[in-house]
Amino acid sequence: MTRSAKLTGIVLLSGLALLPGASISSADEAPGYRVEPLKGITLAVGQKRAVGYYQNAGGSCHLTLMLADPYSDSDKAASEPVRVNLTVREGTSAQVDALKGSLAFACSTGASTMTIQPVQQFAYSAVAK
Repeated sequence: MTRSAKLTGIVLLSGLALLPGASISSADEAPGYRVEPLKGITLAVGQKRAVGYYQNAGGSCHLTLMLADPYSDSDKAASEPVRVNLTVREGTSAQVDALKGSLAFACSTGASTMTIQPVQQFAYSAVAK
């Protein structure tokens, strides 16, 4: 990956991270975030970082996410950033999985808001008898 491509990716991810839009849900709901169309989303998914937004189109939530390793001056990224485009119909949900975590996305009726729920994944180990 060229130096200019890396800088462009960093600027894009940083710019999206500064956009307002995510808010923590109320106490009577499961912990998560509620966002509105075209508002920035910045989250951790396991060891990856996710930034993006969604658009309301035809009553569905059209989600665009960039998944990348955290930026560090001293370390070279282990993998290239990945863009995920996902359409979630109103009233339904979908999930994006990373190696050590997941994000669940639920699209509200009319696609007026999207709820994002971080999901921790735990390995199951059966005890031998």
